[in-house]
Amino acid sequence: IKPVTDIPLPVQNTPTATVYQGDLALYARGSGTLVSLNEIKLGFGTSGPIAEINVQAGDKVRTGDVLAVQGDRERLEAAVAANQLAVMNAKQALSDLYAQALIDYENAPFVSAQAQLDLANAKAALHTAENKWSGQQEGNRASASTVAAAEAKLVLAQNELDKARTAYNKVAGRPPGDSERSLAQIDLSAAQQNYDTVSRQLNWYTGQTTEILQAQLDAEVAMAEERVAQIGRKLEKANAVGPDPDPDKITMAELQLASAEAELAVSRRNLEDATIAAPIDGTVLAVTEMVGHDVSGPFITLADLSQLYLEIFLDGTDIDKINLDYNVEVVFDALPNQIFTGQVVQIDPSLQTTGAVTLVKGRVKLDESSTTVVNLLIGMTATVNVIGGRAEGVLLIPIEALHEQSPGKYVVYIMENGVQVLRPVEVGLMDFSYAEIKSGLKVGESVVTGPVVGAPSP
Repeated sequence: IKPVTDIPLPVQNTPTATVYQGDLALYARGSGTLVSLNEIKLGFGTSGPIAEINVQAGDKVRTGDVLAVQGDRERLEAAVAANQLAVMNAKQALSDLYAQALIDYENAPFVSAQAQLDLANAKAALHTAENKWSGQQEGNRASASTVAAAEAKLVLAQNELDKARTAYNKVAGRPPGDSERSLAQIDLSAAQQNYDTVSRQLNWYTGQTTEILQAQLDAEVAMAEERVAQIGRKLEKANAVGPDPDPDKITMAELQLASAEAELAVSRRNLEDATIAAPIDGTVLAVTEMVGHDVSGPFITLADLSQLYLEIFLDGTDIDKINLDYNVEVVFDALPNQIFTGQVVQIDPSLQTTGAVTLVKGRVKLDESSTTVVNLLIGMTATVNVIGGRAEGVLLIPIEALHEQSPGKYVVYIMENGVQVLRPVEVGLMDFSYAEIKSGLKVGESVVTGPVVGAPSP
């Protein structure tokens, strides 16, 4: 666009162009690749062998269709069954806690009464053991009078023993079968036995217990005391019983149930993941494994091809010629004679740099009406024209005829009777070759396209 001058010049062989009516469209040209916006890679939830593959590349599937089945389903089903049983047992254990708590609460009065009776008996047994222990201690076995009586009996027994020994000694020299000798021997044995009995009794009254006996006595008292303590605790527990279970036991049972339910959920998910079902209606793009192979990752690619998109790249200098909802014309390299249409639905917020070139990346949604005629394939490349504006049936002049007086203000020079005359115009769309004239000119008028030094205003 040339600067404006007010100096008139003679008009000789001035190049001109005629204002005409036509169409004008602004394009930003780039390239694109056909992609699917909803492309999904599918595999089993756990590693294992493939038992079935029911699809191949190109097959169309509906949501829920079984695409492949894993080979170790029996193991996974057994795991689910085992975990279901574990959950049932955990629930039953929790339920049993509440049921047993109610039973214990209802039986608590009877348990308490029995515990009171048992406690009384245990205390009586303790008292007996303590008395027995005390009675066996030194100085506690007999009273003084009992000891004195035992000592007197021992003196008498000693006298009787002496008499019997003297009598026996008188006849000891007689033959063994002598009757007096036999009677004397019997009397001596009886006197000796009586003396020994009285002596042991007196020794017991005045002596100490043995270590073994004392240990037995101590053990009996300790056992009786522990019995009293046990029954006392039982009585306290019976009196404290309520209708609800022990909170600690409930917490433990609930944790066990939660753990069992979590393991069941995992096993169910593993079983579900052993069957690959189509999550969407779509087309199988690729199957990369075979039946019998062990797999641990995705091996089926599924895409929704009912709505196709182009991933496009434009020169970074055309950033002002692309915006959301702009119309796009697409010509695929494999279909050079067919034009497809679409709209810009996404523009990356930053430029991409490849070497020394900066690119604008965007996404174009193809019109469904333009993709029903042929089957397009993912990965097809195309040339794209982003239409920044379109004007049809408008007045057009060459861009060389347009002069900018100030930002957004334009004039042209027209030929009137062989004289150049400056005329303001309202400009619409412009490209590198033509400009749309919204007002200020008529079809058929001539505009100067060559150098203009000046001309009078109309």
